[in-house]
Amino acid sequence: MKANVLVGLALAGLMGLTACATSEDIVPVPYTASSAPATPGAQNIHVTVTSSDARTENRARIGAQINGYGMEMAAIRSQVEVTEIVRDAIAAELRQRGYQVSETGARVNAEVTTFYNDFSTGLLAGKSKADVALTVTVTDKSGVEVYRRAITGEAERTVQLANGGNAATTLSQALSKALEQLMSDPAFVAALAR
Repeated sequence: MKANVLVGLALAGLMGLTACATSEDIVPVPYTASSAPATPGAQNIHVTVTSSDARTENRARIGAQINGYGMEMAAIRSQVEVTEIVRDAIAAELRQRGYQVSETGARVNAEVTTFYNDFSTGLLAGKSKADVALTVTVTDKSGVEVYRRAITGEAERTVQLANGGNAATTLSQALSKALEQLMSDPAFVAALAR
């Protein structure tokens, strides 16, 4: 009896992972800024935030749905460009810390090299694993590069459905982890103030 229940649960999990796997999923990727305190003096610093796409693969999608056997099916795409998601997330983190995000001052550019979610199957549930990689530069008002750093963020969640909503949530968590590295870097804070 117990074995039948486990087999039934496993089959239900596999069926959940395959739901709508043949239809492309276009989803928003939400981002909520951290609740970090204001940076002293940030209210007097103007920053411009830009982003560019340097992905060499998976430029047209942020993931793919899989079937119960782990085979890749329909694409998962973002409703807006990945570069806009990253740019807006950095701007939100800077505003949270008191910086004036505008068209003047230091220029922060985030070059997106990875922004992708992979699903995998399991006995009772699947996994959603997201990777975000950025190269962030800061140039001063005269255009001289004063900061460069590669940052990454990874997130993994247990999921029942290999769909766009789960991919977007995991990617948002990975982006948050990457930006946490950036915002806590004293060299980045110093570069903004130059």
